[in-house]
Amino acid sequence: MYKNLIMKSIKDIFDNYEAIGRALVIPTILLLILNFASTSFTSPDKHFSAVSIFFLFLSLLVDIVILITVHRILILGNDSVPIWGIQKFEKREFSFFQKYLIVALVFVVVVVLSTAFFQLFGVNIFVAIFITMFVCAIYLSRVSLVFPAIAVDTKMTFKESFEFTKDFKLLIFVTVIVFPILFSLIVGGIYTFIISILVASISTHLNLLMVLLNVAISVFLVSALSNTYMYISETLASRYDENEEQNDDVSQEIDTDSHKEKE
Repeated sequence: MYKNLIMKSIKDIFDNYEAIGRALVIPTILLLILNFASTSFTSPDKHFSAVSIFFLFLSLLVDIVILITVHRILILGNDSVPIWGIQKFEKREFSFFQKYLIVALVFVVVVVLSTAFFQLFGVNIFVAIFITMFVCAIYLSRVSLVFPAIAVDTKMTFKESFEFTKDFKLLIFVTVIVFPILFSLIVGGIYTFIISILVASISTHLNLLMVLLNVAISVFLVSALSNTYMYISETLASRYDENEEQNDDVSQEIDTDSHKEKE
């Protein structure tokens, strides 16, 4: 099951590469422009200036559009988005953005506070961060179904996502956390190494190619999450139908017994 989901996540990207590539052309170009503008207008010694935060915010909005676009293509099909992708921010995008910010802020706050708590007891800071992030990753995987749900215009809260995944804890952790991390480390590591050589030998502006890496990683992450979302939804729907059939059979038996008693 794990292998099939991961392989399907990869296969779906290649099966829909034309639609995904076309829909992500404009967002990717925007990210390249924002990245270039950020490095051009921001001093190297001021990583958190008002300008850099502004460009980071705009980049996040574009990232949201990319995530929703890929979710919709993989779950609903190529016709679910315009041929050149989503080009405006509406209720769905704002809802996704809101949930995204909540998860990010909670994750940061919990990691910082938990790490500080562990250090009070003399735990090594790296060990403390690892333990905290591991636990956070478990909970993050459990609530992650809200994102594909919102992307396809289905209402879902964090609590509902947590409930839906209660029988799929290990599955969703592997497909949504472990697989993307391994993919990022392997592919990202090789790509980063190549880019660092090009930057050192040709131009520092080639750092912009890292944007393409981030988009590719996002696509694979979304594919893994979309496929997990579809698998869990279909499994739960199948279970519900089976229970309904069993209840109908029981009701028929009761009706039959009642009819015999009357006779």
